[in-house]
Amino acid sequence: MKKALAILVAIVMVLGCATAFAEIWPDRTPTVYIGFGAGGGTDTAIRPIIASISEILGETINCANMEGANSATACDYVLSQPHDGYSMFATGSGAFASFTVYGYSESMWQDWVSYHAYTGPVIYYANVDSGITTAQEFFDYLAEGNLMGVGGFGNGPHTQFEAICAATGFEPPEYSLFGSCADTGVGVIAGDVMVGGSTMSAVIDYIQGGMITPLFVTSAEPVYFDEIDVTCPSVTEVLEGCEDIPSLLENWIFMIPRDAPEEIINALNEALDQAVQTQEIADFCEQKAFTVMNLTGEEADKALAQCTSGIAWTIYNAGLGKGNPADHGIPTLDAFDWDTVKLTCDAYK
Repeated sequence: MKKALAILVAIVMVLGCATAFAEIWPDRTPTVYIGFGAGGGTDTAIRPIIASISEILGETINCANMEGANSATACDYVLSQPHDGYSMFATGSGAFASFTVYGYSESMWQDWVSYHAYTGPVIYYANVDSGITTAQEFFDYLAEGNLMGVGGFGNGPHTQFEAICAATGFEPPEYSLFGSCADTGVGVIAGDVMVGGSTMSAVIDYIQGGMITPLFVTSAEPVYFDEIDVTCPSVTEVLEGCEDIPSLLENWIFMIPRDAPEEIINALNEALDQAVQTQEIADFCEQKAFTVMNLTGEEADKALAQCTSGIAWTIYNAGLGKGNPADHGIPTLDAFDWDTVKLTCDAYK
């Protein structure tokens, strides 16, 4: 009798959960459109957190890759769909921050409610047969006029390297574009270029496998690769004037239009908070050298607005952008004041 009652209670609980979540997405399966290709840094960062959130909510949430224009293609596609909570967008914060300066999209943080799961560094590396083993040899090689591989203009590795060049006075190199961070790693392994920069999560398996030589990372702390017993130094250790580079680290975010139904926004807030506390996500972050952020609500808005200031002005000051950030109301980091900036969003007026 007790066993039968326990089974009945379990069934009621399951049905109750299913009913509750069916009220959030009753019509069809929601989709997160990832702004870069399969297997790249953004793709590999976003899918695990969406899978964890999906499990917590008891719902299937699809992920679909829609690359183009540094992920602006996916951004504008989602904005063009009904803002009913069934279409979401995922990218890296650095890519998103580049949109207005490059002319990819007019969309800015004010259009979105964002969810920041974790952050991770960029790593710069070399082909194992190149003879390049230090940051100095890396820069000497580029100074000779050689190409450097990156996924695309305006992504984290490209923007952060431009900021490094500006901070050190080094003349930026010519770039070879590979479409994604993972493909850049493959290009360096194949010898298409001898050096490159990628989001570390996209190439960490190549590093741990001894397939590329790590040189330096953009996090404030060094990173230890246990399988090859190598400590990769921070850019702040190997290059003078780069103390602020870690502030440009990419946050891995998914977003939903700001005017989406409130119950969906709140459900995602709660699910992210639970997801980042799971052992699965903890193990994933350790594997990829990510740091958990767990930012939602106003904290997430502030982080994305501040990142936009840092990235957009870095691109503009490097002479790479088509537009002036000031024309879009984007303050410099020195002038950034959240109490003023947030009033540019109707939600805070």
